[in-house]
Amino acid sequence: MTIKPRTVRALKEARTRLRDAAAAAHSTASAQSDRSARELEVEHESLEAALDAATGMLEAARSVHELDQVAAATGANRLLVDDAIERHATAAAETETAAGQLRERTRQLRTAERLVDRVERHRARRESRAEQRRTDDLVARRRPCG
Repeated sequence: MTIKPRTVRALKEARTRLRDAAAAAHSTASAQSDRSARELEVEHESLEAALDAATGMLEAARSVHELDQVAAATGANRLLVDDAIERHATAAAETETAAGQLRERTRQLRTAERLVDRVERHRARRESRAEQRRTDDLVARRRPCG
């Protein structure tokens, strides 16, 4: 069965568009992962500042109620850090998924490119053989019958 060159080129173009879409998705996911990493760093710094402030509050605490206020203040920052860690893990997983899709789309594109090359080589060989036959037929007709 012969594959039509136009069909193969259309396949390659479609695979190129799919690869480009996967590259854009990976770029977006990477940017989101970087952004979540920066947010996590900011939350860690905020927690460190809250813990530093908590030492002064602990020194000044005179009752259990004041100790509970210190725990509430630092606990809120710890929850924010936990949320930032979770968001970053999700973003990193999405980046890995997008990278896997990009690798797959790139592999599919390379396969389509090889198929285009194969069809073009086959067509060139076929045209070369046809040209050779035409030349041989012309030469054979010119010989005198004798």
